[in-house]
Amino acid sequence: MTECTHPKSRKAKRCWSCAAKWMNSDPAIHTKRVQNIRAHYDDPDNRAKARKKVQDLTKRVMADPEMVERKREHGRRIYRDVLSRPDVRAKNLSPEVRAQAGRARSDTVLAWCPPEYRDLYRELWRSRNASAVEARRMVEEMIARDNDPLKILDRFYGGKPAKAS
Repeated sequence: MTECTHPKSRKAKRCWSCAAKWMNSDPAIHTKRVQNIRAHYDDPDNRAKARKKVQDLTKRVMADPEMVERKREHGRRIYRDVLSRPDVRAKNLSPEVRAQAGRARSDTVLAWCPPEYRDLYRELWRSRNASAVEARRMVEEMIARDNDPLKILDRFYGGKPAKAS
């Protein structure tokens, strides 16, 4: 019936381990799971509860000096055994990886700005001596102006006024 040969409950087709592997290998199930998680965290109450839980856990961990020292030692060990290896350092410092990291950082920091406006934002921010807040305001005004429904219709009709029906 199934490929799982491990012990399982009476009505189950797979053991826990094989069921998890099967569920995680199915793209449809993965997509549905991601959508449900995103929908759950789109609710501000759920997001606030999760944030509070993490903050409480962090406070508890940081209040225990023994735990803090264990975490520090773990970080030192990871650096010593993994991150300082020449092959890992070469990979992390390669131009492709650094470029990807820069793009990811830009996507995070400038998530409010569509990609086609990001160069304009950077130019305003750097060359015009405008603060980041002023540059953002200017770019958001341009975005709103460019996305104005009447302007979109003008582009659609080639700059000629639309005929009334």
